[in-house]
Amino acid sequence: MDAMPYDDPHPEDPNELVGVGLPADPGSWEEMGYTFAEEFAALGRSEAWILRMFRSRGFAAAHEVLRQLGEDRVRSIVKEAVDFRIRVRGGKQHV
Repeated sequence: MDAMPYDDPHPEDPNELVGVGLPADPGSWEEMGYTFAEEFAALGRSEAWILRMFRSRGFAAAHEVLRQLGEDRVRSIVKEAVDFRIRVRGGKQHV
């Protein structure tokens, strides 16, 4: 079998990544924001760390949530998620 170049997948490759757009209502951005915030809060990340993640273009989906909802709303979502996890965990979080 011949080796395929990295950037040139075989047309019938079932593992080729394919992106699609899905319709969503405005509330979907908020749900996505909660999902990211809750996931990283559950991992013990601090409020500051999670906010840096939302601000980073390296986290494209989280950054788009910030662009759609604005800094104040994302900050509120992150604070809510982190405060909940701190109560559940008994005050422990990572930086």
